[in-house]
Amino acid sequence: MTLERLATQCGLTRGYLSLVERGLKTPSVAALLRLTEALKTDIGALFNLPQATARDYVLYRHQPGQAGPEAVPIAPGREGKLMEPFVIAPSATATERFTHSGEELLVVLRGAVMVRLGQDEVVLGLNDSLYFTASTAHTIRSIGPVQAELLVVVGRADNKAAS
Repeated sequence: MTLERLATQCGLTRGYLSLVERGLKTPSVAALLRLTEALKTDIGALFNLPQATARDYVLYRHQPGQAGPEAVPIAPGREGKLMEPFVIAPSATATERFTHSGEELLVVLRGAVMVRLGQDEVVLGLNDSLYFTASTAHTIRSIGPVQAELLVVVGRADNKAAS
């Protein structure tokens, strides 16, 4: 697939995709989700992670400090997923508002975050969660002295990742 075609399908610019492809730009979670929809794959495939075995489960062992601003996929390679789970550590200065298909669940694993959801601002602390329609424009940023870490689960509007 050409960069031009991919850019058209996922609503990102060709220049942005070129920077991501060359490792000069880290894509946002929303950009990763748009890419996976256009490529009919999951986030794990974009990270070149090992494919899951034929088992009925995928085991994920979290490493402290493993999450970064980019998504760390939890169940890479599992075929037929209806959910896209990953861990992120959002920045304190997030300003870009994201939208994507499906629904989203956030669970705070460490620290606290401010979530701007439409016109509302919601503060989430340790173990708090928020479930919402992901087509609502949203921004997530870490607040407070401790770098926040979140479990994010995106439920796809359809099962494009499975095909």
